[in-house]
Amino acid sequence: MKKIALMVILLMLCVTSVSAYSFQFIGEPRDSGSITRYVGETFILEGVSPNIPPGISMTLHISGPVSYSREIPFVIQSDGYFSVPFETTGLREGPYRFEIRQNPNYPLGSGRNWFILNLIDRSLLLRAGSPLSQEYTGRLTVAGTVQDLGTDGVELLVTGPPGTVFGPEWIATDSQGRFSRTIMINEGGIYTARISDRRGLIGTLRYDAYQETVVTPVPTSPPVSGGVLSASASSSRENPAYFEVRTQRGPVTLSTSRGVDWVVEYIDESGRMHIVNTFGPDRAESVSFEGSGGTIYIRIYPTGPDSERVFLYGENVASLSVSDTITARFEDIPESDFVPEEEAPVSIIVPFFALAIILFVVAKKP
Repeated sequence: MKKIALMVILLMLCVTSVSAYSFQFIGEPRDSGSITRYVGETFILEGVSPNIPPGISMTLHISGPVSYSREIPFVIQSDGYFSVPFETTGLREGPYRFEIRQNPNYPLGSGRNWFILNLIDRSLLLRAGSPLSQEYTGRLTVAGTVQDLGTDGVELLVTGPPGTVFGPEWIATDSQGRFSRTIMINEGGIYTARISDRRGLIGTLRYDAYQETVVTPVPTSPPVSGGVLSASASSSRENPAYFEVRTQRGPVTLSTSRGVDWVVEYIDESGRMHIVNTFGPDRAESVSFEGSGGTIYIRIYPTGPDSERVFLYGENVASLSVSDTITARFEDIPESDFVPEEEAPVSIIVPFFALAIILFVVAKKP
């Protein structure tokens, strides 16, 4: 009987030693299981482990609204430190669960390995007050209005092809939340203005400082109201399809073809970025909004490794065409959400293995 008790103790010590690895978040995630950030900010997750060796690979799993799922691998650095950046531009508002998944050879103990990041989208509070396409003259006018801000001011940061061209610097707003600043620039291209207040990022505006005017022929008669235009292009995650749509005034609807799970990214007439991926391959993705006669820029690609032709249909639009000149308006496509199934953790298997040995020994006892 003493031998059995000794074996049980040794097996329990074995299980304890297997689960002895740990880490601790740094900053807000350490102190609270729920924190808040704003869509468009880059969130940097930091942590430190007292006993996981440098060079060991771990995985950060993130899940969020509308079946959002992503896994980001990272490597433990010197002194157990690790850091994982997470870009929130284009994400939906809502709660995102962050969870550190263990390496099977370094199972984690019972400490909290997760937290909730609540993303708030404030971009709808921001409206552009200067043209998003401006002919290059050496000056760029950045102007807009922030709803309900009043005279509290905004912090403005403008970046472009040469890097940072202005700020970050606080500028005044009037009683209506309006701001304006003319910035000197040395070349044409795409410039991004980040507008923040004391709470954090409000939103971004993308400006195109073009160096030559493209004249678009004006039709002699307006298109038939309610008509549907279409265009198509081959699309994959490596080579997505780009479209340019000029709207008419009134309700506008854009929709894709079916058969592939498409992701639709579009920049609206106010310069705001939207991402739509609501349905699977059996239904078309569709977006509706109020048109004002401006231009919409669209990028479409599949969620998986498919390479297929996508059709885009537009209702109440003046023109719809494939474009190869607007790629710089969009950021890099994030990694695919398709991930292999996770292996069973060692810390779960070992206790069952120990119990099986104990039952075997008891059964063999005369």
